[in-house]
Amino acid sequence: MKTQKLYILCGEAFSGKSTLSKKIAEHFDAKIVGRDEIYFAMEKILALESTPDEDDISLWKNMWMLVLQGVKNQLLLGNSVVIDDNCLYLKQRDQLRSIAKEVGVRSTLIFLDIPTEILKDRKEQNKISKTRHDVPSAWLTEDSELFEKPTEVENPTIYKPNTSFDDFVNKL
Repeated sequence: MKTQKLYILCGEAFSGKSTLSKKIAEHFDAKIVGRDEIYFAMEKILALESTPDEDDISLWKNMWMLVLQGVKNQLLLGNSVVIDDNCLYLKQRDQLRSIAKEVGVRSTLIFLDIPTEILKDRKEQNKISKTRHDVPSAWLTEDSELFEKPTEVENPTIYKPNTSFDDFVNKL
C-alpha cells in the first residue's frame, strides 16, 4: 500500500520547481497542484497572455485559494500531492501543512536552493525556448526580496542544481 503524502516545493521563479514536481509526481504517483497548473487550464478561455501585468498579478495572487482547495480535495480523494508553486511565504507553507494535518497526511518541504545567476540564465533561455509562461523581471526581483527562505525549524529537504534525483528521492 502506498503512503499518502503532501510534497511542498518552494523556490523562486525558474528554480526548476515544475521539472522537479513532475519527476516527484511520477515517482510517487502523485497529483500536481499549483498556480501554473490552474493558469494554464484557464489560459485560452480567459486570453491570459493578453492580460495586462497589473491584472495578471492580481489574478495570480487570487489563485492561491484555489491551490489550497485543490490540495485538500486531492488529499481527501486519497491522492498524494506535489505542490508546484513558489510558496515564498512561511504563511503559505503553514497553510499547506495545516491542510495535511487536518486530513491526516504527512507533509515534507522541499526547498530548491538555486543561485540567482542560474535563475537569471534560465529566464533568458526561456525567452528563446518559451517552454514556460514568462515572468516579468520585476517579479523575479520582488520574489528574491520577499522570499522567506525555509529555516531549520521547517526541516526542509534541500535540492541544489547538482543534486542527483535518485539520491534526493531517498531523502524523501
